[in-house]
Amino acid sequence: MALALACSSSPGGDQGPAPGAPASAVGEAGGAATPNEPSGPVLQPEGPSAESPNPELPSAQTPLDGSGALAPGGASPEGPGQPSASVDAGPAAEPGPAAPVRLFLAGDSIMQSYAETPSDRDQAGWGQMLHESFDAAVSVVNHAIGGRTARRFIDEGRLDTLAAELEAGDYLFVQFGTNDGNRTATYTLGSETIPYFLDPATDFKAYLERYVSAALERGASPVFVTPTPRNSAYCTGGNGTGAHAAAMRELGLALSVPVVDLNARAVAFLQAICPAPSPENFFLLRPDGSVDGTHFQENGARILAGLVADELGGLGLLREHRLAP
Repeated sequence: MALALACSSSPGGDQGPAPGAPASAVGEAGGAATPNEPSGPVLQPEGPSAESPNPELPSAQTPLDGSGALAPGGASPEGPGQPSASVDAGPAAEPGPAAPVRLFLAGDSIMQSYAETPSDRDQAGWGQMLHESFDAAVSVVNHAIGGRTARRFIDEGRLDTLAAELEAGDYLFVQFGTNDGNRTATYTLGSETIPYFLDPATDFKAYLERYVSAALERGASPVFVTPTPRNSAYCTGGNGTGAHAAAMRELGLALSVPVVDLNARAVAFLQAICPAPSPENFFLLRPDGSVDGTHFQENGARILAGLVADELGGLGLLREHRLAP
């Protein structure tokens, strides 16, 4: 059953689902599988950073003369016939616990955490499953919420709230694109009606840059995650979110931000599953038994989280914390 993690609450008038509730009909919700449906800091090196020994300094067991200079021929400072002093290094130190690592998530219903229900077929986002791929040193702080675009998340103050929690050494994972391709949906902010659609080549990239800036200003490391496809990808490799995924790849390259290409990995995974599973066990099933071609049930969310963890390893990130699949 799904394990709910912390995620931001939705303000009044929010069209997206509150944490623990299914996504609304606006934007991502009810994403049927139709061919023309729109898509619904520079990092520190991973691993140990121990300094290399300085070859110009004497080791602890190098004999010295009275002045502290190296003794000729390695002779003992006590003089001929006297044993040189030895240093007892003692037992090797036990490795301490791994330093904690926090992964902050900003995104939509694809990444969101949902409430636990009695069924293992309940709706789930890959963000709430991500912790299962890593050891206890890694914690996930999930601010993703359904119905959001890269702009709407910012407009509602959610990026500011998240950024206030960031500290040096944290990661900020950003995934949008499912709703940003919707050309008809809108949301209201004050008296202004704002379209969901963000052109992938221009506005979408401009808003993503603000997430990068927010992370870098606080010493955190931004990571882009490309949006998942819809169930039209089964067998055919259909990719309704492909344009926004490509925009994230391009911007990541331009800004030196690592890109977890979940879009490409998920398309390949679904294309290889042919025919689609029956009964459906990846995408969400609606109460009437029809398939929601955008959102996921627990099994699908867990598989996606594993693909994210695999991609991170390929990028050299969090390898030391990865649990065996």
